[in-house]
Amino acid sequence: MYIITLRHIARNFWAIFLEDMEKREKIENLKTLLKPTVEDRGAFLVDISLKGDGRRDLIEVFCETEKGITINECATISREILPLIDSSKIVGDNFHLEVSSPGVGVPLKDKRQFKRNIGKLMSVRYYDSQNKPQDIIEVRQIEGDLVDFTEDEITITTESGPVKIGLGSIEEAVVKIRW
Repeated sequence: MYIITLRHIARNFWAIFLEDMEKREKIENLKTLLKPTVEDRGAFLVDISLKGDGRRDLIEVFCETEKGITINECATISREILPLIDSSKIVGDNFHLEVSSPGVGVPLKDKRQFKRNIGKLMSVRYYDSQNKPQDIIEVRQIEGDLVDFTEDEITITTESGPVKIGLGSIEEAVVKIRW
């Protein structure tokens, strides 16, 4: 009985692992397919989410512009990418497509999103190796206003002063609502 249970666990693990790998591959293929069309509309592709069990998939396409994306822009993008997805056969014939902005509280995925959010309150989790032995990296979390963005780093102003964080060190950055 113990051996059967281990076999069952191993089989389930591999099934989930392979399913996850297949899902990631579909998402990457969708990104490659859709990115040019999204960019032709003056937006940029932030992320794609694929949910479902293969019988009825939900494809969520998250787009943004440097000024903020409108509902009409999302609708236009949706109309233009729907035939691409349908003809590509990356997902089955039975799917639902949603195109929207990522929204508040969703981690930033593209560096262009930082530029758009200058002046907003952010929570940033990042890797800090400054003033530490070479093999020690500490994960820190700060909250403050995003006051500057360059191609390499952001500056967050906290109660104790400004903090510069390299984009490559950021684990997660989320825009917060100021109450």
